[in-house]
Amino acid sequence: MSAVAGGSPDPSVRTSRVVRCQARVLRRRSLTHDTVELVLGRLPGSPPLLGRAGQFAVLTAPGLDRPRAYSFARDPAQEAPGEHTFVIRLVPGGAMSGWLAGGDRIGEIVELAGPLGRFGLDDHAGAMIFVAGGSGMSVTRALLQAAVRRQVPRDAVVLHGARTAADLYAGAELAQLAAGWHPGARCAVAEVLSDEPDDSAWAGPRGLVTDYLRDVVLASDDVDVADASAWLCGPAPMIAAADTVLRAAGVAPSRIHRDLFEDASSPAPVIDNRRCVLCDECLLVRPVDGCIVESSGFEVAVDGGVAGPCALVPGATSGLYYNSLVIDPERCIRCSACINACPHGAIDPGYPRRTETLRQPA
Repeated sequence: MSAVAGGSPDPSVRTSRVVRCQARVLRRRSLTHDTVELVLGRLPGSPPLLGRAGQFAVLTAPGLDRPRAYSFARDPAQEAPGEHTFVIRLVPGGAMSGWLAGGDRIGEIVELAGPLGRFGLDDHAGAMIFVAGGSGMSVTRALLQAAVRRQVPRDAVVLHGARTAADLYAGAELAQLAAGWHPGARCAVAEVLSDEPDDSAWAGPRGLVTDYLRDVVLASDDVDVADASAWLCGPAPMIAAADTVLRAAGVAPSRIHRDLFEDASSPAPVIDNRRCVLCDECLLVRPVDGCIVESSGFEVAVDGGVAGPCALVPGATSGLYYNSLVIDPERCIRCSACINACPHGAIDPGYPRRTETLRQPA
């Protein structure tokens, strides 16, 4: 380990599987009234993010306390060298939304950390079912681009659910991807609107996209559900409903891949230190400093309970002395990188919130 003046360890030295790079905002495009596309270009000298379709990166913008995680909106293998595209939904009161509303941001410098996540295409041979809601179409588009690039010889059904026609933004690209599909397989695309005015010119299907999945796609003989795989991308209620429909139809739970939208309102994951073996896998993928606290123990409150972790000081205290890991819900961005990385099932938002440690304080 390198050292700073005086012989102390250098706290800037990291051992990590996460690449952090500086990037410039190159282009911005409005896709709908509340959705924008940002194209970022890696600065010379910054390490590359060698991601794949389905993965995500964490974006930190100037002046924002909390970074945000966004999926790669295009197949990274087909992006221009050093470029990364993200689709961002503008949420009233959202920190990233406020930053974007403050100017066009072209030329500004941001930080990217990644690539992260295990979401992606599988290697099975059965039919592929894609169900996207809202801006979940961005990661779905990246997966479809990768499938076309690889010329995957599998039938596919692509469903995009939105409220109105004004919320759709990928129809033309979906048609192009379907036209470029493997010649020995089929790719069918349907955009389904749940709240389109009755008197509009919309001639496509209406209703909930999950109802269309159940009543049209799975009710036909076109999809062999026994050997099918599914990819669900979008809001949690839509994903839960689609998951229920697919399981009821006979799709194996292990073949249903879910890419949930999470934000600060979602519960932060909890590390159960009765299961944790301190393998450090979660530390190697943390995209935000301080989201996981390395602790040598816990302070004892007046009533005898746990008052808080005794955090180690990076660069001053050896990591060999920590015996517990704690997720700080204020620093956690709900990206699920730690959950995916843990090989022992020790991290989950459903675990009890009370902190446990391997060595309880006396």
